[in-house]
Amino acid sequence: MKTTLSITILFFLGLNSVANAQSISGKITNSKGQAIPYAEVSAEYQKEKFYAIADNKGYYNLKVAKNNDYTLNIFNDGVKVFTERQSINGDINKDIVINDNIKTTEIQGVVVTSSRKKLIEQKVDRLVYNVENSIASQGMSAADALKNTPLLRMDDMQGLSIAGKSNVNVMINGKMLNLSGSELTNYLQSLRSDDISKIEVITTPPAKYEAQGNSGLINIILKRNTNFGWSGTLNSSYQRNTKDGFRNGININYRANKFNTSLKLRHYDNGYTPTGTRDLISSTHKIYTEERREDRTYGLGLNYSVDYEINKKSNIGFIYDYGVSKYTMDSYNKSTYVSVMQDSILDTHAKHKWKTPTHTLSAYYDLKLDSLGKKLSVVGNFLNNRPDKINNFITSNLSNFNESIVRNTSLMKYNVYSGQADLTLPFGWGSVETGAKYTFLDNNSDVRYYNYLGGQYIIDPENSNLFKYREHNYALYVSYEKSFGEKWTAKAGLRYEYTKLNGSSPNVLHSEVSSDYGKLFPSIYVSYNPNENNAFSINYSRRITRPDFQSLNPFRWYTNPYMYYTGNSALQPSFNDNVEVSYTFKNKLTISAYNQYTKNGYSSIARFSDGIYSNIKENSYNENKLGLNVSYYDTFFKVWEFSGGLTASHGNTKPLISELQEISVSSLMYYFYNTITVNKSKTIHLMLNFWHSLPFSYGSTYIKDQLEFSPGIKASLFDKQLQLSAVVSDVFRTVKNRGYTEYTGYRENFSQYNDYRRFTLSFTYTFGNKNVKGVSKNIRFEDKNRAN
Repeated sequence: MKTTLSITILFFLGLNSVANAQSISGKITNSKGQAIPYAEVSAEYQKEKFYAIADNKGYYNLKVAKNNDYTLNIFNDGVKVFTERQSINGDINKDIVINDNIKTTEIQGVVVTSSRKKLIEQKVDRLVYNVENSIASQGMSAADALKNTPLLRMDDMQGLSIAGKSNVNVMINGKMLNLSGSELTNYLQSLRSDDISKIEVITTPPAKYEAQGNSGLINIILKRNTNFGWSGTLNSSYQRNTKDGFRNGININYRANKFNTSLKLRHYDNGYTPTGTRDLISSTHKIYTEERREDRTYGLGLNYSVDYEINKKSNIGFIYDYGVSKYTMDSYNKSTYVSVMQDSILDTHAKHKWKTPTHTLSAYYDLKLDSLGKKLSVVGNFLNNRPDKINNFITSNLSNFNESIVRNTSLMKYNVYSGQADLTLPFGWGSVETGAKYTFLDNNSDVRYYNYLGGQYIIDPENSNLFKYREHNYALYVSYEKSFGEKWTAKAGLRYEYTKLNGSSPNVLHSEVSSDYGKLFPSIYVSYNPNENNAFSINYSRRITRPDFQSLNPFRWYTNPYMYYTGNSALQPSFNDNVEVSYTFKNKLTISAYNQYTKNGYSSIARFSDGIYSNIKENSYNENKLGLNVSYYDTFFKVWEFSGGLTASHGNTKPLISELQEISVSSLMYYFYNTITVNKSKTIHLMLNFWHSLPFSYGSTYIKDQLEFSPGIKASLFDKQLQLSAVVSDVFRTVKNRGYTEYTGYRENFSQYNDYRRFTLSFTYTFGNKNVKGVSKNIRFEDKNRAN
């Protein structure tokens, strides 16, 4: 009730400020009398700033709070092209002519020089990487551009991570991208870096965003669409590891006066041959497992978005995404069980066929309450995900020649419904953001286990399972940001989330899970910019990691009759406290120190009992990790763009269960990315990328060192309409996942190589009016990431 009252009061204060506002309006043209569409207009007086954007015909209408002498500025494509002092006393009309034929112009006694944006900028709650100023990030996919972004790492081993934290959420223009896994990778491959203005790295998300997860956020800002008509891109790539693979996509965009739409089609078909071992060793028994697989992933996807401008203050739209992925796996597994003498050898041949159709629909309404920046956004989301899996395996015991034939099927129905409202209220005394969200998760799982007996498959009720899960999440948040002079900025936020859940499995005793809890998640940011060359910041945030559906499901997933993995209906969420201090020098050198504390973390615990090798999810550890990130970006001799950095960390993990051992690991990861221009016309570039990670800990698991060297070349032809690239990834086959988990009296070792070495040849062709960028609206829908 108090929050609602506060929102209402702030809302009417905003309307009152509009009623008393003065305005300056007119038309912006160039020296030839042609309109300059979508120019940014600002009026500044001391600490007060007011903004407006011209329409497609160059007309603008800027409202200010009161009569005064303001500094009037015009920006076009991020460059200031006009400035003068303007006295505003009542509503006035002023047409502005911009001389855009020369780089430096004198306008009414004021000299204006076009200036290039800084490559890296440190904001109060995020780091900004201006992609359009980077040679290394041009003429490639968004996925490749992310690799060059400070603090980010994107590779086949960990996927996308920020400062060592994986499972990163990706936004487009401040709205969450509703894709994950291979669909996210394929989308980022289809999005071109030439359409990206900047990438924002948010290591500790503010109160506006979901408290779920401890991975940070990436916000990709696309260039503004300023032209009418059609445009499109066609991209395709061929890759070769041990198998052939292809990835294709086409984007078509159309913009009219008030209507903007985009259609994106995606396709991939890739093959891999992973190999690995996993061993459980104790003084009384040993289990050695070897696996070789032949995997094939295939997917089709469609993303269609429409945005309609109702009037100058409001717009409405929707985004629909459909994706279907198919996954086949032919697996050969050998398990050797040894006690005093060799007991048995099991050979398992498994064939897996998985199909996952996914529908996502988002609808939104945006309302500008005034020209000062106050706005209301309302969003509704729906997700339907239905994984259908069939696993067949035949296990032969080479010691007694017994054979077991099993079919394991799984059908899940996962629905997510959510609605949210966000209110942004900038005032002269600070900026307020507040909002609310409701999410409902509905998941039904039907897993069946069949034994092949008498020439037919007979269901085994004890190993079959039904699991129903319902979860309600309610959230309210408020944040406040204020600048103190030109050097200090502070932002503080508080988010409250209340969760109510229940789950049950009629086939498993004591499987019911029911819980409800409410938690507060504070965040605070302070930045200090003493001058143009130095920037300091400090921030703190608290996060929660709720178990996904699969981790809560108590059903046993068998890889052979004597080895299984299972979830845990008693699993509790874990909490994370994050503190970070950072310093940026000349927008080239960034140094940050951080501390991450994880309480009640969960992992898969291995055990061996009565001849069964089991892995069960449990809340098993608390972890504290201290770290230091250093990154440097620069251009040498106008042809060599260099980015390098290192991350040093020390992690200490303390067990919550008796089986685990305490682990303490110091680690170092460093990288060097180089893009070298090799011709005078600057259309051909050589890429030399390398990273190396020393051993590190992931929860209670020790991971051995990893490294990768990936050279490549790229070229731009026909005025950048055609982009070509050739890259060899993991040249020396060194991206391997090797390590161990230490328990009391036994140890689990593992080694996995997922066929990362490959050659990739890709091209992108741009057609139509390449300045038409399509719909840049995407929706924040974090809850989708918990579906599996």
